[in-house]
Amino acid sequence: MDLDEIDDKLEKAIVWTEDQHFYDHLGFDFKRLAGAIVKDIQTMSLKEGGASTITQQYARNLFLSHEKTWKRKLYEAFYTIRLEMFYDKDELLEGYLNTIYYGHGAYGIEAASKYYFNKSAKDLSWAEATLLAGIPKGGPSIYSPFHDLENAKQRQAFILENLLENDVIDQATYDAAINEKLNFSDDRMIVKNSIAPYFQDIVVEELKSLLDLNMEEIRSGGYKVYTTLETDQQLALQTASESVLNNGEIQVGAVAMDPDTGGITALVGGQNYEASSFNRAVQAKRMPGSSFKPFLYYAALENGMTAATTMMSKPTTFALENGQSYQPSNFNNYYANAPITMAQAVALSDNIFAVKTNLYVTPERFARIAKEKFAIESPLEPVASLALGTEVVSVKEMVTGYSIIANGGKKVNSHVIEKVTDSQGNVIYQYEEPKEEAGGFPFFSKKETNQLLKPALTYILTDMMKGMFDQELNGYMSVTGASIADQLTHDYAGKSGTTESDSWMVGFSLN
Repeated sequence: MDLDEIDDKLEKAIVWTEDQHFYDHLGFDFKRLAGAIVKDIQTMSLKEGGASTITQQYARNLFLSHEKTWKRKLYEAFYTIRLEMFYDKDELLEGYLNTIYYGHGAYGIEAASKYYFNKSAKDLSWAEATLLAGIPKGGPSIYSPFHDLENAKQRQAFILENLLENDVIDQATYDAAINEKLNFSDDRMIVKNSIAPYFQDIVVEELKSLLDLNMEEIRSGGYKVYTTLETDQQLALQTASESVLNNGEIQVGAVAMDPDTGGITALVGGQNYEASSFNRAVQAKRMPGSSFKPFLYYAALENGMTAATTMMSKPTTFALENGQSYQPSNFNNYYANAPITMAQAVALSDNIFAVKTNLYVTPERFARIAKEKFAIESPLEPVASLALGTEVVSVKEMVTGYSIIANGGKKVNSHVIEKVTDSQGNVIYQYEEPKEEAGGFPFFSKKETNQLLKPALTYILTDMMKGMFDQELNGYMSVTGASIADQLTHDYAGKSGTTESDSWMVGFSLN
């Protein structure tokens, strides 16, 4: 926001609060600085941050972390001198006002004005301007009115008194401001009404990685980021998530991904971002249960089994190589007590068939295939129960693995950023889909390919995954998706999973 668009009241409140001699010094207030240095030396600490001028704070916001070390102080002094050399005071004040943090996700005075008062920074009253001016000094955790209104009002009163004593405002203005009833915004736009806040968090993390930048550099760099988010899908996913969360203690993690590009088109990381910003779609690791089985059955197909391979479904105790025994059970202790095919085992989610298959493939081979061919990055212990999804993974990992099945077995690079431009509009990053690389001398090198799965086997696996919704295919035996089969409007392939604490559903549409 340009300085001439920001209300003059706010500029005066900030300058007279943060740095009274801003327009007179060359970046440092030496009198205040000397006092702070003496105190730092006496206490052998760096707690005296009150001597920082606006230029010093701006330098810190632009280029440095907020760690309190002597090295950082020296760098701060260097950058302060550089800023004073190349920018005039109005430019420095404008930059400072547009980068300072006001809490609750609001960076810059315009964002803060809209967050706290639902109005532009050019329309603030003296009461509103002085309350905002008081937030950065001690930090939002102390002076945000949404954290501690009494502290915020005391800080506002101090600033108004300072302005009155220095003849910046008169007594009538002071009286009006100190008695004005503040109308705080009921619409917290930055967090509450911001679409996909969990998605935005992973955009920031991906941007930091792609450009090798820290948070301060991202905030002040003027970058324009084009993402993979599809608003319609995001709103649909949020609505669907909210419709099933009728218990305040239940949480949710959900991801929608374009299987052809790997672009994440919608993401929900929890039921309430303000209450918890922990992203359960990306950060949480949970046991996926039976939703992990499609990876197992692809490994089985690759190792000679077919959709028609039959094995008995009945209570079974497995004797393992380590001398221990393992006795899994089916949901509700239901067994066919008869031979069933692999296709039926997928549709019924038969655990006995799955463990037998894992022991045939070998857990070591299954774990390797899950990692190499389905992009599972979390550690996988090669044990018999891996067939039942007993190792922890993220929702994002599972969706990536299923996307590989959905696109016919091709490699998927999950991402949220398509393009980034700088403040001048120059493209500094453009996502490119993975390309196949030709090998060198044919006898000694191998062509790198994006085809991870065999197309024919992927087709068979996908067809088997349709079975969870196909009651007719499995006759008298109830398939796991029977309860919603009549509600489906497209052909879907998928797999559910149930553990003691979680319910999973992962799948994709076929048309």
